[in-house]
Amino acid sequence: MAGREGATGKKARKTLGRPARLSLPLVTEAAAKLVRESGLKSLSMRVLAERIGATPMAVYKHVGDREELVSRVVEHVFEQLSLPDDSLAPLDWLREVALRVRVLGLTHRGVMDFLLEEGPAVRGALLVLERTVSKLHEVGVPWSEAGDLHNTFFSWLAGTIRRQEQWAGRSEDAPPPLQRFHAAALALPSKDYPGVKHTLARMRALDVDAEFQNSLDFMLEGIGRRIQRHQDEAPPAKKPRRKA
Repeated sequence: MAGREGATGKKARKTLGRPARLSLPLVTEAAAKLVRESGLKSLSMRVLAERIGATPMAVYKHVGDREELVSRVVEHVFEQLSLPDDSLAPLDWLREVALRVRVLGLTHRGVMDFLLEEGPAVRGALLVLERTVSKLHEVGVPWSEAGDLHNTFFSWLAGTIRRQEQWAGRSEDAPPPLQRFHAAALALPSKDYPGVKHTLARMRALDVDAEFQNSLDFMLEGIGRRIQRHQDEAPPAKKPRRKA
């Protein structure tokens, strides 16, 4: 009996030490966690395999190559994006989406690079595109211009997030952001560059969150004016005829 119990216990310990059975959801979640830790650029099939205790060949059975893995990770990230209530007005809706996308981007470094290069190539980003252009069209913006406004707004958003995540990823001994710009601007003669002189002090007092909010206000103000222009140019609605 003792021999059987010892063998059983040994087998149980071995079973408990096994890694979880590989599956596509497990591989994708592990990859997304690596991105949260080190950024999308650091993600590789080898590093992922080491993290989940498998061989690279085992990972390849679930994900064909790194390109597919990256796409699945970005899709997984956007699955976490909860869109605002559709009853919000377009500008309020866009503001809230921008704030939520910013959080996702800053916690998953490199995802904005993917969107800037590939566009809204995953389902979650395509859903944002669909909802954005539809809401703009509902308030009078033509489909084509609604698409252009979407592209402009989210290109600005992705670029802004990308710059901030690069600043956040700098090493502690790296010079402060925009140091070269500040040095070059300070070296200019003030009388010849009054615009630089009057704006440099504000630019040097870098407040990333305040800068984001200001630029978001600028973008939404521009979109709001486009909406208003189309509404002003729209022909008046025809009154229904009274029945005789």
